[in-house]
Amino acid sequence: MGGAKLKALCVFTDLLGNAAMTRALVDALNRIPWIEPTYVIPGAEDYRKFPAPWWARLTNPWQAEFIARQKARPALREDFQFLWVHSWENVVAFEDIARRIPATAVMDSVPSTTDRQLRLRGAGGWKRGVSHWVHDRAFRTAAAQFQFFLPKSSDCAKALERDYGIGLERCFVTLAPQDLEWWAPPPRTFEPPWKLLFVGNDFERKGGDFLLRLFSVSLANDCNLTILSNDPTLASRSLPAGVKWVRGANREQVRQAYWDSHLFVFPTLQDFAPQVLAESAAAGLVSVSSEIDGSFDLVQQDETGLVLPRGTPIEEWTTKIRGLLAEPERLKKMSANARRFAEQRLGLDRFHGLVYEVAELLRAGAEARAGSKQG
Repeated sequence: MGGAKLKALCVFTDLLGNAAMTRALVDALNRIPWIEPTYVIPGAEDYRKFPAPWWARLTNPWQAEFIARQKARPALREDFQFLWVHSWENVVAFEDIARRIPATAVMDSVPSTTDRQLRLRGAGGWKRGVSHWVHDRAFRTAAAQFQFFLPKSSDCAKALERDYGIGLERCFVTLAPQDLEWWAPPPRTFEPPWKLLFVGNDFERKGGDFLLRLFSVSLANDCNLTILSNDPTLASRSLPAGVKWVRGANREQVRQAYWDSHLFVFPTLQDFAPQVLAESAAAGLVSVSSEIDGSFDLVQQDETGLVLPRGTPIEEWTTKIRGLLAEPERLKKMSANARRFAEQRLGLDRFHGLVYEVAELLRAGAEARAGSKQG
């Protein structure tokens, strides 16, 4: 192929908290001079632009797959040398392309990890079982056509190996990359009144009800809580005194909220390598999180924060949080550790290096295929 650029079809997603990873991927791929990327990035507006038929609306993954294919239709008339997708749904949606050209996939979850977290939340029943069986089989078949994977967490990488036979040598764990210069925190004082922070939409799924009970029962006397969320259901909730709800915050306001806080409290019920835990570390903010996929990748236990097992009662959350607030010097040290961890593991340079490494492997595969065709 000489010095010619390689054309890459890149199918990403802006849905459900994936926008930050998509931005990072686009930036990383645009830095590689020998790639000519074509981006297909379905968003919320495409659900109106490409109304799915009844059968695709039976499950969320089928609908996402249908819409991605519809949006990609004009691009599919072109020839590409390799494929790059984001999310396991797009692995399934573009299996036919991956059969023809080298392919890689970025993902924070797979059907088995999604099913596990849903069942832990009590979402069982035969319909859920059938849905999982269908999507699990489809992903297993499609994943076999992909050469490399960039899971966001070690838990996702282990699930790829354990549940789908994808060797760890084919996995490059990305974590949740951050612009560390932009997040670099100003000096923070560690003294009352203590300021707690929660960031996240889908308030119920992310443990919002538990958070409000925890605050009102145990922490309201000497703490303030800021909730950054665009979840409209918060408008109908009676928020305890001391709770401030911020809706529609821009990126600078979100960053300032991290900088102004002493502790990030995140009792989420279902998440996969959540972006907010990485943002907290980049801002030098200590996190107390429930245990979900990727939590131990982003929070170093007793060093940069605390991870509490699923089902930990409010009393234990109270003890842990009050224990941190009772030792300002320890909290200060953990804050510095969090920022140091981010500098070591979450920087864009590390992420760009991983993307470049995988792109080189895909290029080698594309050149090998071209050579075999010429032979």
